[in-house]
Amino acid sequence: MNVKKDYSLKKYNTFCIDVKAKYFANVKSVKQCISILQKYKDEKILILGGGSNTLLLTDWEGLVLKIDFKGKKIIKEDDQNIYIKVSAGEDWDKLVRYAVKKDWAGIENLVFIPGTVGGAVAQNIGAYGQSITDTLEEIEALEIDTLKLQKYDPKDCDYKYRSSIFKKEWRNKYIITSATFKLRKNTKEFELSYHERSGRYGSLKEELESFAKEPYSIQDVMKAVFRQRTKRLPSVDEYGTCGSFFTNPLVTYSKYKELLKKIPDLQCYPSEDLRYDLSDASQFKDDDLVKIPAGRLLDELGWKGKWCGNVGVSEKHALCVVTNKKAVGEEVIEFINSMQKDVKDKYDIELEPEVNIISN
Repeated sequence: MNVKKDYSLKKYNTFCIDVKAKYFANVKSVKQCISILQKYKDEKILILGGGSNTLLLTDWEGLVLKIDFKGKKIIKEDDQNIYIKVSAGEDWDKLVRYAVKKDWAGIENLVFIPGTVGGAVAQNIGAYGQSITDTLEEIEALEIDTLKLQKYDPKDCDYKYRSSIFKKEWRNKYIITSATFKLRKNTKEFELSYHERSGRYGSLKEELESFAKEPYSIQDVMKAVFRQRTKRLPSVDEYGTCGSFFTNPLVTYSKYKELLKKIPDLQCYPSEDLRYDLSDASQFKDDDLVKIPAGRLLDELGWKGKWCGNVGVSEKHALCVVTNKKAVGEEVIEFINSMQKDVKDKYDIELEPEVNIISN
């Protein structure tokens, strides 16, 4: 077992925060993971995947496990579907590209999302009208207290918007080891409803029409999403970042109508799914919850491109907090607290972090 002491985690988090772990291990298998946990059973555990949705504030006074389980296996298939079991340490973006190359549909809109499969499952990632739970069939996880592998149906994992039981109640109590996905074979039906207000980045259909013709292929759809995301996201080569820092807030429809008086073309979406094809928002009742874009609120308040010391907001998107790779965690916290306060003061809305904020 190659367990390192006082080890820097800077290259294991995309904010590039330079904190240390008392003990650190890059685990390649479940067997190795169990062996390390048995030896370090008295240490406080922190689980890391790609570190792409994590803000580290302090040194970790315990054991950090970097999950690096690899492998994928087709477990069954029929004429319409294929079921693939993927290890938690596999790169999510590479999995999407692999599936698209095979013409397996269901996750093509989730391209260019950084991190591992395990992290994606715990976080409940979603984008451009697709969610990971649309295709997720089964999760396998190691219970740290008992060191036993358990299998879970996604229905039992408290999946909500950008959250799951693995992100909340079971954080650092279970280690996701693999996930099984049900993907569609040879489909010509794709989720293309994503759109933004005019003058921004437009719609997914408009992006497709700029370089392809109907009938669109799955490769076309993935390329369109990739092009849209590169327009919005800061470069991780240039900046420390976790991409979007806050979740989109849920407000009552009556609150949304109040906000429309201040922001006339503010969009809203259903609270429980990623549908964008709403032709008539009046379907909602005043006490119904709707989702509104956090980035738009911050954009209206002038946060895009704003900096304070080592921390700032991307010039591409007001929801993306960035650093010059020299910041400490507390600097990021002070900056995002200012963003939250501004939105609260101006719009009476509490912005909730999507990023996992970690301290001892």
